[in-house]
Amino acid sequence: MTQHNSTERLIIRIMERTDVEEARLLHNDDSTLNCLTDPSHVTEKSQMAWFESISTSKTSRRYVARLKSDLTFVGVFRIDRLDPWNRNAYIGADVVFELRNQGYATEMFRYFFKYLFDQCGLHRLSLVTIETNQPAMALYKKIGFIEEGRERQAIFREGRYHDLICMSILADEWRSH
Repeated sequence: MTQHNSTERLIIRIMERTDVEEARLLHNDDSTLNCLTDPSHVTEKSQMAWFESISTSKTSRRYVARLKSDLTFVGVFRIDRLDPWNRNAYIGADVVFELRNQGYATEMFRYFFKYLFDQCGLHRLSLVTIETNQPAMALYKKIGFIEEGRERQAIFREGRYHDLICMSILADEWRSH
């Protein structure tokens, strides 16, 4: 039987209540928090309130990726500011620390490019990242994102300000990449 919501190594599905605690722990990991625009730790109670809100949102979705082999939690994929009229959205992914640099984020992004561009008919996907997140910048460029600009000194980390890099990829760019 073919698993349609999957990549070579991952099962990808909408986030369920059973995934919330693993997603919270990923979010609260310092290596993840340092790269987010809001570095606040999240409590169990606030995570559940957030989950209830996101579960009914028309403009945001959260998906989880798990290993096909043993269902190990790999990470979360975010879709925000989904705009069907103008056919664009903001996206992002977080992978648990121990599983980084193994190609899982690339698999997740490629899966969602196909889904969002081909199945949902979106035209443009955008993201932002802090300039110090060099592994993410390298990944985004490798998979076809183009830097559009920056929000100068928009993020304060470790006692100084950093630029927020704005990037996007268009459906035609993805198809020809």
